Order: sequence, then structure tokens, then C-alpha cells
Amino acid sequence: MSEKILEFSHAPCNYTCTANGLRDVYMHKTGHYVPGEFMMVFSGFADFVYLKSKRASPPFMVFWARSVKEHYKGLEHIFGFRINIKAGRSFPFALNLVKKEIDKGNPIIVGPLDMFHLEYRSDLFHKKHTFAHFVLVVGYDDRREYVYVYDCDLHGRQKLSYENLKLAWGKDEPGYLKRNAVITFSLPEKTPDFKEIVRRGLLFKAEQMLNPNTKNFGILGMRKLAKEFPSWEHHLNEKNYKMALEWMATFSNTPPIFTEEIDNFTAKRKELSNTIKELAELTPYHFLNDIAQNFAESGEIIRSIAHTIINWLKHKEDRREEIPTLLEEIANIEEKTYSDIKRFLSISVS
Repeated sequence: MSEKILEFSHAPCNYTCTANGLRDVYMHKTGHYVPGEFMMVFSGFADFVYLKSKRASPPFMVFWARSVKEHYKGLEHIFGFRINIKAGRSFPFALNLVKKEIDKGNPIIVGPLDMFHLEYRSDLFHKKHTFAHFVLVVGYDDRREYVYVYDCDLHGRQKLSYENLKLAWGKDEPGYLKRNAVITFSLPEKTPDFKEIVRRGLLFKAEQMLNPNTKNFGILGMRKLAKEFPSWEHHLNEKNYKMALEWMATFSNTPPIFTEEIDNFTAKRKELSNTIKELAELTPYHFLNDIAQNFAESGEIIRSIAHTIINWLKHKEDRREEIPTLLEEIANIEEKTYSDIKRFLSISVS
């Protein structure tokens, strides 16, 4: 074929690009409504990761979310998706794979994209390099050389030229995926009901945070960082130390940007709290109303850490000695909250 467009509805939700297309397809095929942030905050975001590598710059790195690959594994577990990633190939190979899947009736997620090259984004096109974005491809036109996409931030279908797609798609993004990544996915014929999806999501999230597969992740990772943070300044040179602090603050913001103009430094805890409140209304799990406030509280403490870092880097004031205590406070709140989630859900099942 030289042209094909798949028709189905799109529900935008800002800053959910890695999962927004999956949400569109899930709601279209099952008829189940899913809150906008659900797939993000339960499958790998609103998390904690402390990485250490002598070869990295900086050698100590703090993220408040897991990798994209781990994020997709979480969605496989919770929703039953089957997700496959092909990355690092040439642009012609990747584009051809996209068109083959569209011909089969399957929309495709592509990324990571530099939004500087997305001509339908007048706010960023040829103005600012912004990484790493993902979109859902729902069609193509070889004659006009366009793909048709849904973007998580926008209503309606957008056009993106092959030329600009190639430019946007041509860079490896550490922590995300290699260039020209094509994410194919499918759902089983029979999917769990919404109550079961919510139960799976809550338990998956609790297990990730309480019993991570490495001591540098989740609650254990927070406590480890709280102990080690005072020694960072002695182990790192000045450049790496400042970079490590800037990254800790940057990746707690949504979108991940180091500026007080977008002051959402809650590491997705605000979104997690709001999603849990919504789930309390949509399911029999009414205990979630009480749980939600705890994440709003831990999010505000994370914001305090970010502002402490920003103020020191801008030579305003130095309250860095408070950061370990704040990290312990977050760990205490979230450890109790996730333990309560597991306890309440075991009671509801029995």
C-alpha cells in the first residue's frame, strides 16, 4: 500500500507519551476507561532509582522513575500487553516496519524523538531541542511522505513528514532507548476487568517499592542515598557533584527540566495521588482516599529537596544538610503507605 490511516479515538494527557498510545488502544479495544496517568504512575514512574557508575558522568545519578523498558514490562504485567521493542536500526528499516504494522491494522509507538523537529509542535519546532518524546503512529502516506500520529499533549491527528521524522528519530537517548525505536504491542483477546487491573497495578507498584530487585531502587534505595548523600561532596569533583545534584532535581520535575518556571518537582507523586483519588471513586477500594494524601505529602517533601538543590546551585542559601532527613521522611511515608495497600488489598480479597 502507499497510504493507510487507522481510525480510533485519542485521549490526550500531558507528559504521558510513553504510555498514551497504549491507553488509547486499550480503551478503544476494551471499552474500559483508564485514568490518564494510571499507566505511567503504576508501571515505573513515581518510583526511585539510585545509580552509581565510575564511568558515568556524573558517577552518581538519582532518577525518580525506572527505565522505559522496565516501564513497558510493568504494563505487560498489569494489563496483559505483549510489547516488543526494536531499536538502533536504520531509518528505512524502522519506517518500513512501521508501515507493515499499520497495514496489519496495528498502531505503533515510535521514539525517542527530539521535539525540535516535530513540525506540528509550533511551540517547539526549530525553537528548542527537547528529549525524549514518543508518539503513536496511526497511518502513513508514501505519496506525500507523511506519517500520521497522535501526540499525548494534543487533540486530533497530526502530520509529520518523513524528513522531520528521520531527524527527530535519529539519536540514541541513554535511559530511554536507542535511535529509531519501534514499539509494537498487542492485547490478548480476553482482558481482566477494571477492578482486577487496578488491584494488579497497586500490588505491582507496592512490590516494586518495598521489595526491589536491587537495594538501589525503591524504598531501600532512598534509605541508601540518605546514608551516602553527605559523602557525595568528598567522592565527586565539583563539576560532577553539581551535575549530580542538578539531575536529582531535574528528574523530579514533570517534564524533566531544571527550571522553577515549571514547578512540578514532586516526582510524579502529585499525579499518583490524583490517580489514586480517582480510583477510589471508580472501584470498591474506597480506602484509597486515605492513601492518596500520603503521596501528596511525600511529593511536597521531594519538592523541598529540589528547591534546596536549586537554591544552593543559584547561591541563594545552603540547606543541603537537610536532604538526608527529607529522604528518610519520604521513605517512611511511602513504606507505610505501600504496606497498607498490600494489607488492605489482602483483606478485600479474603
